[in-house]
Amino acid sequence: MHMSLLQALILGIVQGLTEFLPVSSSGHLVIFPAIFGWNEQPLVFDTTLHLGTVLALVIYFRKDIVRMLVKDKDLGLKILLGSIPAGVLGLLFNSFIETHLRNVFSVIIFLSAGSLLMLLAEHKFRAPLKGTITYRKSFKIGVFQALALLPGMSRSAASISGGMLNNLRHVDAARFSFLLSIPIVLAAGVYKLIQSVQAGYVFGGTLFVGFIASFLFGLLAIDFFMNFLKKNRLFIFIAYRLFLVSVLIFFVALKAKVS
Repeated sequence: MHMSLLQALILGIVQGLTEFLPVSSSGHLVIFPAIFGWNEQPLVFDTTLHLGTVLALVIYFRKDIVRMLVKDKDLGLKILLGSIPAGVLGLLFNSFIETHLRNVFSVIIFLSAGSLLMLLAEHKFRAPLKGTITYRKSFKIGVFQALALLPGMSRSAASISGGMLNNLRHVDAARFSFLLSIPIVLAAGVYKLIQSVQAGYVFGGTLFVGFIASFLFGLLAIDFFMNFLKKNRLFIFIAYRLFLVSVLIFFVALKAKVS
């Protein structure tokens, strides 16, 4: 694996901070190597970072998870139902996406599209007296989550927007979004790790550093975002995404001019 420990640390921090904020972690993992001229990290490294952030989710929402397993099995079934769209579409199209859409140009397109979706959600959102999550809403939000397969879209941006469009408050939509992501990201991560082992990848220090960094900074990001949404809306993240789009367009234009 042609990657220094410093690169692994930086990418782990980037993954941890951006996985749970609606700014697209996969997009940033494409952007950083492109800007700094690093070799594209192998898929096993991205997978390891995602497993780090899944562990952060499990630790942060451990009480909710225990409640689902012991008392509120109805919510657990809704989570599983909502996981179906991303699971099916991931199996069908993940290989194509990894081969053809893992580039800066695609990130620009889907960062922009995700920003428009978030604007639409904020525009259409009407705070209910009590936001309830039905089986139908769970599946609908799961369809939005499937958009996260596209680099730059953002899992949290897509599924939180889906929750808001189904009349869930920001913080309730975020909580359901994070719980919804656990089964699909964990299953995909374990599957890709098995593939990596079979392909003969050597698991060394860079993977460990990336994993720990993504886990620790993921915990910080979840706590910050959940508290942020109690009093704030998504506009600052929309502004950041659009700023990032403009920076990337400038970067692409400059690179084309130089070459």
